[in-house]
Amino acid sequence: MVSFKNPFSFIKKANRTFNIYLENYKRIDSFLNSYEKDQQKTEKFIKKYEHNQQKTEKFIKKYEHNQQKTEKFIKKYEHNQQKTEKFIEKNEHNQQKINAFVDSYTTIGENLKIAVNTFNQNYDSCKGYFFNGDENSFEMMDTDQFFQMCFFNNIQLLSHSPSENRIYLETEEGIKLVTNNRFYTIGEIYARDGYSVPQLYQFKEFVVFDIGMNRGYAALKFANYDSCKAVYGFEINQDTYDFAIENLDLNPELAHKIKAYNFGLSDKDDEIDIYCLPGSDGITTTELEFTNVQAEWLKGKEQMKIKKANVKEASAIILNILKKGNINSNIVLKIDTEGSEHKILDNLIDKDVLDKVDLIMGENHLLGEDLDEKLVGFKNISKKFYTNDIYSFCYVKDEYFKKLPQAKF
Repeated sequence: MVSFKNPFSFIKKANRTFNIYLENYKRIDSFLNSYEKDQQKTEKFIKKYEHNQQKTEKFIKKYEHNQQKTEKFIKKYEHNQQKTEKFIEKNEHNQQKINAFVDSYTTIGENLKIAVNTFNQNYDSCKGYFFNGDENSFEMMDTDQFFQMCFFNNIQLLSHSPSENRIYLETEEGIKLVTNNRFYTIGEIYARDGYSVPQLYQFKEFVVFDIGMNRGYAALKFANYDSCKAVYGFEINQDTYDFAIENLDLNPELAHKIKAYNFGLSDKDDEIDIYCLPGSDGITTTELEFTNVQAEWLKGKEQMKIKKANVKEASAIILNILKKGNINSNIVLKIDTEGSEHKILDNLIDKDVLDKVDLIMGENHLLGEDLDEKLVGFKNISKKFYTNDIYSFCYVKDEYFKKLPQAKF
């Protein structure tokens, strides 16, 4: 039990304290209420702060992640920028080359145009010099076509004898040729590069069987290849054969490679009728049907001459030459017989002679069995139709057919 020394003094102090409380309780209650509210606000602030802190941390992580991506992007951008700068430099360089090419092309085009205009303006003068002012003496021929054939292929006009209807020419390769006023075959072989196929450059050495030798123009072209070891030519028409011999005699450096035979080849030995147009260039035929489809025959059939001539079995003749000559070179078959091609090919197939041939080229004049089906073991290199019935062709044995890839852009 607590005892007070002076109770009245204690009561006075307590009373004074109570009076102070009574004077300030409202302020104290207000303070306490305010404190509680501030405490609540503080707690809310702290919660919100903590929540925002979490969001801030997530933001910082995301920022750091994005910063890494940004740095990678910047590096990649800088790398691409370098590539872009190099590309631009290269493009500018190429553009300069293109501009130079365009300028050069434009100059060439302008020069060509000037050359063409100059040629056209001086055509008659050039032609006059070519014919030595004697164009009118070249009778019954298209002198414009003849001049253009020679001019654009560097074929030189050596001499002309109007009274004999003889024209002497020399090709760019130095081959001398004689013709009359019909020069179609010279144009096909020397102006349009007839019988020029890749395999003739690929074969290390080859021999040619020229069936339908005509005037010897193709035989001389074949013989002019260094890799050509021999040409065996067969011409059924005596007049055309004599023409060929004259052409061979003009070229002794080539003629020693060429063996000419004055008979035709067929599917058997026989004496037959041949149909000729005197003076025409290589359209003698053993097939009367052919005279009804070929353009020159249709124009000149009234002048047709019928002669007797000898033919021999193609397979027997070729086999005999191969055996006697001990020939191991590639074999080239050129066949242009104005209608009897299928008869000859069938004989060579039946007797297994075509298997020895590596390259076949020529002309087909009467439609028969499709050569693609007939020539088994050969690939078609080219086939060019002149009419519905007449076309040139070239076939090579499968093993010599070497196709290169084709760019598709």
